[in-house]
Amino acid sequence: MNPFSYGTIVKEPYFFNRHVECDKIVSTLSGGNNLVLFAPRRFGKTSLVLYAVEKLEKMKYTCVYFDFMPVYSRESFIQTYSKALVSTQSNLQKAVKATAAFVKGIRPKLVFDQSGNPEFSLDFTENKIDEKTLGEILDLPEHLASPDKRFIIVLDEFQEINKLNGENFEKLFRSKIQHHQYVNYLFLGSRTHLLNDMFNNKGRAFYNAAMLMQIGSLPQEETVDFLISRFASSGIKIEQHLALFIIEQAGVIPYYIQLLAAEVWQYVVNSIQKIDRELIIKCAEKIVDLKSDYYYELYDKLSAYQKKLLKALVVSGENVFSLNYTKKFRLTAASTTQKALAGLIESGIVEKVNGRYFIGDPFFKQFIIRYA
Repeated sequence: MNPFSYGTIVKEPYFFNRHVECDKIVSTLSGGNNLVLFAPRRFGKTSLVLYAVEKLEKMKYTCVYFDFMPVYSRESFIQTYSKALVSTQSNLQKAVKATAAFVKGIRPKLVFDQSGNPEFSLDFTENKIDEKTLGEILDLPEHLASPDKRFIIVLDEFQEINKLNGENFEKLFRSKIQHHQYVNYLFLGSRTHLLNDMFNNKGRAFYNAAMLMQIGSLPQEETVDFLISRFASSGIKIEQHLALFIIEQAGVIPYYIQLLAAEVWQYVVNSIQKIDRELIIKCAEKIVDLKSDYYYELYDKLSAYQKKLLKALVVSGENVFSLNYTKKFRLTAASTTQKALAGLIESGIVEKVNGRYFIGDPFFKQFIIRYA
């Protein structure tokens, strides 16, 4: 069985444990504070958060994971959020009754699936969802919690609340949770520029609503040890400098490190070949080839200036708006570059960390080098 995992929530032994970050998440939330977690795509933030949730649950916290991505309306939010909350309760019937007594705009009930297991469901008492019902749903975790049964609510893809009547929903949400005494919140999402604006913009409702935490690259030495030990679990030896080369080829991003390592492992198992630089390069090229149709389509949709800017970012993502950068890569006005860059960030192609811009997918970067 392949000792590397990617594309899904990664758990031990496949999960590379960020001990420092995990401990900070646990201590912040258990200390009664809210937290917002910033990280570019594929940095493993959801796997990290769910690993921290396991630790919090062992500390007897009731943890609720809620993903905003599938939510498309206020009705769907109320249905899925209330179900996520009630489903964590040991006594479903009691939780349904408590919900029915607290939220007047819905009729919660228990239904049974084909296996006879009880599930939470609800009907709406009115055709239109009013602010009162929505506010009561937002207050529901505080109503279900107590001093002896504290809640931790993990809100993934939180920036997607913009779909729910935008800043009005933000303001209502913030006005409710700021009064919660027995519930703390962890906010995270993949569109970091939107999340960053929500919590750092003085004009937004969630300004200063949570402690800020940014996930950076994996610690190099520990990542090398992880790769060596995972290959060794299958009886395959990899030299330290070659493990470093995998990390470099994968852009120091957890998802892509596991992806490339999995491809290398598969190749070695099938060919009984030693790992060397040529093999790692061959496996990286194979990944690019397998995704080339997608990359061609992605690249073709970009404007001519965005393509030119991407070729510049392949070389450097530092001081992008400087005069020297503009001259070196034959770009035009900084305002044009800024507009093109904003579009690339919005589409998820480019990420920004600590003032540096980079192509989020290292294999798309290799595709640009090879074919663009």
